Amino acid sequence: MYLPVLSWLARNDKEGRGHWLSAFFVLGGDDLTVQELIDFTDRVKPNDFSEEDKVNWITQCEGIVQSQVMLMAPVEFITYTWPDSKDYELLVNPPYDKLYRTYMQAMIDYHNGEYGNYQNTMTMFNSDLSEFSRWFSTVYRPADIWRRLPWTKN
Repeated sequence: MYLPVLSWLARNDKEGRGHWLSAFFVLGGDDLTVQELIDFTDRVKPNDFSEEDKVNWITQCEGIVQSQVMLMAPVEFITYTWPDSKDYELLVNPPYDKLYRTYMQAMIDYHNGEYGNYQNTMTMFNSDLSEFSRWFSTVYRPADIWRRLPWTKN
């Protein structure tokens, strides 16, 4: 079960700042971790790319989610490093976490020069991202959240 609760963070970044967005997903149980995503990707699309490469792709995907959907400033982005972040839970929970899987497969296709497969997989990723974005904006109204944060004046 997922409950929309807005409270100060669960995870601090390198500078010790908390994040509001982490509270968007409070209860879950089946949250996807960095390591689980890498393992899944290696099972369904065997490849020779390093874990560091895959973590960079995960960070890129999270950046897309954080900037385009959650409307966060780049300074607030959560990033990942290998192996330190392998047990971290990703921001998007089921059923919308499929966007990570399609993004990872697209990156493998792209870097292998399989551009036809890349186009198809990116079409799937964009559909998955749009589905998550519609749900997220309906439930959380990210464009309006700045009015409720304690450091804003209203």
